[in-house]
Amino acid sequence: MSGRPLCLTCAPAFALDEPGIDDVATLIWLPHLDQGALGRCVTALHVAANAAGHTVYDQGLSGEALSAKRAFEALLSCRLGALEKIGTDRPSLYRSALKSLSRNPFPEAHETGLRILMRGKWFPDNPRRYLDAAQEWAVSR
Repeated sequence: MSGRPLCLTCAPAFALDEPGIDDVATLIWLPHLDQGALGRCVTALHVAANAAGHTVYDQGLSGEALSAKRAFEALLSCRLGALEKIGTDRPSLYRSALKSLSRNPFPEAHETGLRILMRGKWFPDNPRRYLDAAQEWAVSR
């Protein structure tokens, strides 16, 4: 993907080797939503909590912030599916876990529902390259 612009939904999938990826993302099993829909949903949950001056991790929430927290926790619980399917929920181990499962170049049924759940803001060593790529992508559309 060298030199190709990526949207911010796709960037995490191509940033599995970035330092700290496990601190800000987790693998989940969610076959009925694609990565783009999941990314938009998670962004909406963070925005809803933030509108009330909170995060989805805060305690003692009410209203929309509490609903956002509960929905986010439901998504986090999908980590168990990733653990069952590939033996890990850590994005940094994703490639090695898949290599140990299959040598087939085509995705197996157990691989097609894996998603990357962003747990919050993520700032890699060089966040500008992702932001610039996303802007380039948006302009080229």
